[in-house]
Amino acid sequence: MQCDIKTDKSRYSRQTILSEVGTEGQNLLRNSKVLVIGAGGLGCPVLLYLAGAGVGTIGIIDNDIVDVSNLHRQIIYTTDDVGDLKVLAAQRRIKQLNPEISVRTVSTLLNTDNALSTLSEYDIIVDATDNFDAKYLISDACVECKKPMVYASISQFEGQVSVFNYYDRHTQQWGPCFRDLFETPPPPHLTQNCSEAGVLGVIPGLLGCFQANEVLKLILCIGAPLSGKLLSIDCLGNVSHLLSVNKKPRAQHLTKNLGLTNAPTLKDSELLSADKLHEWILNKDSIQLIDVRDVSEHQQGSLGGSLIPLQEIINRLEELDTTRRIVFYCKSGARSKAALLTVRNAGKKAELYSLEGGIERYLTMHPEDRIHLS
Repeated sequence: MQCDIKTDKSRYSRQTILSEVGTEGQNLLRNSKVLVIGAGGLGCPVLLYLAGAGVGTIGIIDNDIVDVSNLHRQIIYTTDDVGDLKVLAAQRRIKQLNPEISVRTVSTLLNTDNALSTLSEYDIIVDATDNFDAKYLISDACVECKKPMVYASISQFEGQVSVFNYYDRHTQQWGPCFRDLFETPPPPHLTQNCSEAGVLGVIPGLLGCFQANEVLKLILCIGAPLSGKLLSIDCLGNVSHLLSVNKKPRAQHLTKNLGLTNAPTLKDSELLSADKLHEWILNKDSIQLIDVRDVSEHQQGSLGGSLIPLQEIINRLEELDTTRRIVFYCKSGARSKAALLTVRNAGKKAELYSLEGGIERYLTMHPEDRIHLS
């Protein structure tokens, strides 16, 4: 044990000399339990910095495996980790960085069945997810379990960070939760994840560092947490804004409706299989194909039809031919679903379809239908 104490003093000496930390603060870090939900672009820097700081117990929830496309931004992984579960690869790296701490891993998705029991074991919850369904679930569970939620989201060159459901011991009041920022999900065309919208690799790193900073502030009870505030950062223009988030009246017990967002969803009849579309093309049925990918993707090859990138769809509704079946397609099917919902929500009366699995699945089954544009 004496060896461990000496290691502690050396390992954490640069932060314990801070008057806001000291030995007492380091003990607070050692005795803290933080759950990081998502081991992707945001989660990686959070995990590394919390481990480096000496947070005693770190939980990681993620069911994904490491892909080579992750490596430009998910800096906890190496090429050798490709194909491994992210939680296990992250655990290995954290233990290499700081073998003194405990790392718990859960290789599954957070859901309504396990959310409350999982979150109850930790002091602080870090939302490092990339979709709104998960964020609503985490927020509701944090409210129910009375846990602070350190939130961030990213897209392309921008990001946001905040602290939700924070209990201020001085005022004895709870701060806003995620639903106070977004009572219902934003429009579908504004909710793309990194695989759809793209992201510069350093952006999740920057926002993840902000999240780690908020976690350490909460544990050490120092500074002003981002409760009731949303820090928005545009890294292209080097512009940041600190926006207010006001608390709204809400139900105290959310267990029965945990994570429900009342978000519009697609009907089964609106999902079009690759074989059915192939049949329509062969029969020369009256359809309008709409590619909602970006220009660069379209130029690599398409199924034909018109190119209307997802972010432009709401401003180009007049280009849709409502006298024909309209089929939206993208890379994997996510953006085409968002396009359909956007058009439907805009009140456009037409027979709308989203190509299930996107152009990738379609061309795997029917490669002869590819149209080369470049």
